Amino acid sequence: MKIGIIVFSKTNNTFSVAERLRTNLAEKGLDAEIQRIVPENDDPGVKPPIVFTNQPDVAPYDVVIFASPVWAFSLAGVMKEYLEQVASLQGKKVFSFVTKQLASKFTGGTKANRQIKSAVELKGGTVEKSFIVSWKNKKREAEITSLIAEICNAV
Repeated sequence: MKIGIIVFSKTNNTFSVAERLRTNLAEKGLDAEIQRIVPENDDPGVKPPIVFTNQPDVAPYDVVIFASPVWAFSLAGVMKEYLEQVASLQGKKVFSFVTKQLASKFTGGTKANRQIKSAVELKGGTVEKSFIVSWKNKKREAEITSLIAEICNAV
């Protein structure tokens, strides 16, 4: 089984969680790699069409984990655009997680995960489980640990 962690991360907060997840999956003996989504312009206000300098292919993976920050109470525009262009996700096990600065419940994490879920469904896939990591939450470490444990147990 090959696992692809597809990440967009501007500040490396999201990427740092993806790295910890990859390490834990590898410790379980699983073949997991991180692929970064890299736009030409990673400005939070960038509008489509977005040009990518690295646009990971999901085809080689049996399991795909999408990871993105929340921007302006919504999924980062770069991840939205990437998901619109991604190939079929039919037959793949899919997970997602988003990171956000604010700990409050109503700051876009749930909406961002719903946006990923909708985009994945348009490509023939189903998100098995999604997670939110709130960077300023006192329980951030517990959120990350739980996310890693749940995904590691589910794949």
